[in-house]
Amino acid sequence: MSEVTIGRARIHYRTYGAPRRGEPPVVLIHGSTIDGQTDWGHLAPLLARKRLVLVPDCRGHGRSTEGGEDYSFARMASDTAGLIDALGYPQAHIVGHSNGGNVALVMLLEHPDVVATCVVQAGNAYVSSDLLELEPAKFDPDRVESEDPAWRDEMIGLHGRWHGPEHWRRLLRMTVAEIVSEPHYAPEDLARADRPLLVIEGADDTVNATAGHAAFIAAHVPAAELWRPDGVGHNVHHDRPLEWVEQVGSFWERRGSPAADALWRLGEDRFADQRGTVFELRLREDAGVAALEGTVLDHEGHRAARAAVGGLGVEDRVNVLLDDARWAIITPWLSDVRAHPSSRTERVTQALVGEAVRALDERDGWTRLRLQRDGYLGWVPTDVLAPVSEVQAREADATQTHRVTADFAEACRSPQGDLAGRLPFGARVCLLETQGGWSRVGLVDGRAWWVRGDALSILPAGAVDAGSIAGALARFTRFVGVPYLWGGRTPSGFDCSGLSQAFWESLGVIIPRDADQQRDAAEPVNGPARAGDLHFFKASRTGEAITHVGIALDATHFLHASGAAGGTTVNSLDPRDERYSDALLDRWVDARRVGV
Repeated sequence: MSEVTIGRARIHYRTYGAPRRGEPPVVLIHGSTIDGQTDWGHLAPLLARKRLVLVPDCRGHGRSTEGGEDYSFARMASDTAGLIDALGYPQAHIVGHSNGGNVALVMLLEHPDVVATCVVQAGNAYVSSDLLELEPAKFDPDRVESEDPAWRDEMIGLHGRWHGPEHWRRLLRMTVAEIVSEPHYAPEDLARADRPLLVIEGADDTVNATAGHAAFIAAHVPAAELWRPDGVGHNVHHDRPLEWVEQVGSFWERRGSPAADALWRLGEDRFADQRGTVFELRLREDAGVAALEGTVLDHEGHRAARAAVGGLGVEDRVNVLLDDARWAIITPWLSDVRAHPSSRTERVTQALVGEAVRALDERDGWTRLRLQRDGYLGWVPTDVLAPVSEVQAREADATQTHRVTADFAEACRSPQGDLAGRLPFGARVCLLETQGGWSRVGLVDGRAWWVRGDALSILPAGAVDAGSIAGALARFTRFVGVPYLWGGRTPSGFDCSGLSQAFWESLGVIIPRDADQQRDAAEPVNGPARAGDLHFFKASRTGEAITHVGIALDATHFLHASGAAGGTTVNSLDPRDERYSDALLDRWVDARRVGV
């Protein structure tokens, strides 16, 4: 064990591992009334496999002396900054637990120059009322001696040899005085932080979780991350040590250097919405050598990533998906598109027969695709795709003349012949010939069928006006009663944004897939809503995220696919109307107009 002198105190510390070129050391700051080895001795050897680890005893704990100066989080933060400087390191990865978490937070705000990254576990930014109420009794030496002698004996064993057998009483008094007096950081103070921060709090932590301290810190420190595991309390690093090492190690890999953090922030700021882009990158840094690795959708993301990490001197190992993406069309009548390569994951949308896609990459029998219609990304089984050339795909788009307007059009091998399947509402086809009341329609892959002529309509061409909107609404109100289906966009089942997207597509206008995307793409309405406008709703009265959309029928009524109602229905925003819903009005945000 080594020591350095900081002010009038001698700070003892343990060292694990060896320095790594270009990698700051890790400093682990312990909680109250124990020492560094007790709090961190089980994890320090694991962390030392990749980084030098320093485990100090805070002043007045273990072998570190008090120094006769004030005993505060601010003083211990200054001690830790002094330790890093005395050992010749420009910066360190700071990790603190409980009171040590408060020390780490003070370092983040008051000594940022020595902080590479910060991990605050079970800390608090301000003194909440529960701490003022509970902590004085908890740390009362007389109570501890009579009711918790095991804690007393632990403190005597850890500190008595160096500070005397009665030091535990003084330590408890100094600790509680510290807990109830600081820190006092307001949101505007936390907003000053500019280093990467991971906040950890066990969901069952009775010391901090009830007051929401972790969420408060994470909400106000820019670009902070929050890990809040269920089923664990104050000592996440003891109760879930391997998971803790994985989470914190991942944080350091993603954000452990200025370049890596810049890459992460770029992804969060510009490429976080994985519904329409791919930005799966990391900066691998080893012994001073840096390599940009992973996958992006296009060259816009690639160029931005190169700029974020500095470009020169960074090895480029990035795969740009659209460079090698194949063209294909959907072959089944209807295919579910999943969030991940498994049928057990969320259905995010559906693709109709004949739709053109870009096949981006494959994994375990699944293909990640990009729908050409709206740019949405997802996964389908590889065998639902038929490869076509880019020329064929673009020709198909140009030659599709009609769309299915029936709920499902029976597709026959000949007029009134055997049934081959059913073309879903919205499917686009090329009209090849007509015979009586039948139409022969085809796809770019050569397949052709006969359908009833009244199941089709010519694709809209020309301006959208009040008359065309009224006609489309008349057709869509027949879907009242259609079951709700998450990700659905046909009369077998719609979700809210699938219905609104299908409505506008029937008018020849492609809008984004999801409700929040549709709101972002539309223009605010000044005055009453009119037919065809879109009403947007939050998940709850106090929420912010847009999660629901409906199609205005007039100034107050709207058509929407509602999970709560079990299907497509009509409601009103007018309290005098029998179809009015308090719950919907509470969540209503605004109406917006699709630009045409």
